[in-house]
Amino acid sequence: MWRETVTKMDRRVVLVRVMALVLVMLVLMLAAYLYGLSRSPAGISEEDRENVALYVEAMRAVQEDYVDQEAVDPEEQTYGAIKGMIDSLGDEGHTRFLSPDEVEKSREAVSSTYVGIGIKLDENEDGESVIKAPMDGSPAEEAGIESGDVLVAVDGEGVKGEELEEIGQKVRGPEGTYVDLTVLRDREEREFTVERAELEVPVSSWALIPGTDVADLRLSSFSENSAEKLEGTIAEAQGAGAERFVLDLRDNPGGLVEQAEEVAALFLPAGSDVYVRRDADGNEEETAVPEDNEPLDAPLVVLVNEGSSSSAEIVAGALRDNGRAEVVGETTFGTGTVLSEYPLSDGSAILLGVAEWLTPNGDSIRGSGIEPDIEAELEEEQEPRTPSETEGLTREEIFEEDAQLERAFEILQEE
Repeated sequence: MWRETVTKMDRRVVLVRVMALVLVMLVLMLAAYLYGLSRSPAGISEEDRENVALYVEAMRAVQEDYVDQEAVDPEEQTYGAIKGMIDSLGDEGHTRFLSPDEVEKSREAVSSTYVGIGIKLDENEDGESVIKAPMDGSPAEEAGIESGDVLVAVDGEGVKGEELEEIGQKVRGPEGTYVDLTVLRDREEREFTVERAELEVPVSSWALIPGTDVADLRLSSFSENSAEKLEGTIAEAQGAGAERFVLDLRDNPGGLVEQAEEVAALFLPAGSDVYVRRDADGNEEETAVPEDNEPLDAPLVVLVNEGSSSSAEIVAGALRDNGRAEVVGETTFGTGTVLSEYPLSDGSAILLGVAEWLTPNGDSIRGSGIEPDIEAELEEEQEPRTPSETEGLTREEIFEEDAQLERAFEILQEE
């Protein structure tokens, strides 16, 4: 009732007090910023002072006179301003602003472990959230959840129409806690209570193409220990009779550049260039495979698509430019900048591109991506198939679902 009877003058008084507090905070922040810059020879420029003042001026107008005062959120305004500044740089998909929650998720993305129940969600033609292939040995698998189950509710709340990311946030939680899932299987609803646990991310997997000596090696990211895990995967495949390999980097978003160097070294001779780093001043530095390296000496094809980015592009470019493997598929995303994290005072951060990756031949990756030696596209209704998804299928059935993998296989057959 009080909110309904408050007068315009009362609102003005409250707004003035809030604005005064915000302005004091901004002045203190600006003073700290100026002090920090003043400790360097350059200090802050007059242009920077004018820009900061302009932002304060615009923010004051919004907070004093915008028609929907309940929609005014100083934190969101500041985050929006920072995002706008970052977006103006044009380094789409790489240089970016992260909220405190996004900072935590970003760090989890390059970790080899995470807390969850071990499921992956996908959306079917009817807009339903479908569980795909629960991870081997995961809490979800042990609880009896199966691939193809349609997720109906999380902790009793329906999820129909929600985005997959929203649903994922509901499923995730602290280690040792429980989540109740309602799924639809064979037109019957079933209830499962699953304990969340720390799980190791399956970044590397393999499968033999049935009836052949060709192994499909899948690397899903360049997180911690990815190269070591891929090396173990190669050894397992060789033990099963593999003599030729497809390195599948499709939809690999990249990750740690150190892992890209180590993955490339699994296949490249000692002394081979992996990439060139060019900084903002135009200085270039080459990174090469260690002199004592002993790589895999076997026929190899690299498979990429538009979802391959960052470290995946570094590896594809290195193997292509050194003549070690042909690259098959589609042009990659084009993420060619070196990121440095700049933490901000509230736990948010800026991931800023401070240098650029070039392939060993000097080709820029940024914006243009890695063009395949041999183009191959998926047919309608096809999608990249992982080794776990091809388990139990015949060679013909696999290739019916994945034309790019079939093309990579054909190239290896010609060698």
